[in-house]
Amino acid sequence: MVQMSLDLSAALRDHGAGVALNNAGSSWNDRACEIALAFFKSAGEDGALFEDVRAYAELTGLPFPPSPNSWGAVALSMSKRNIIIKTGKWLNSRSVKSHARAQPIWKLK
Repeated sequence: MVQMSLDLSAALRDHGAGVALNNAGSSWNDRACEIALAFFKSAGEDGALFEDVRAYAELTGLPFPPSPNSWGAVALSMSKRNIIIKTGKWLNSRSVKSHARAQPIWKLK
């Protein structure tokens, strides 16, 4: 029963991520991935929070996506393609909207 619940949760997560990426459009997704890749290259082995990638992308002029969930979908997509991995370390988010929730630190694989 627990496994079925986990499978459903993952399926719903993946569906939501797909919707968010689709709504953002392939041009935005491609640019967001390029920016994230460059950011993680500069972060090195220490890695970074994905919210840092988002902030950097905003500084480079990438427009806001239709939904902030698009950024989570980019992280999920890059993770599933084995471009980035979690370091096993966590930091509290600095974003007010995240209420200091612990976030994984990511790095290039």
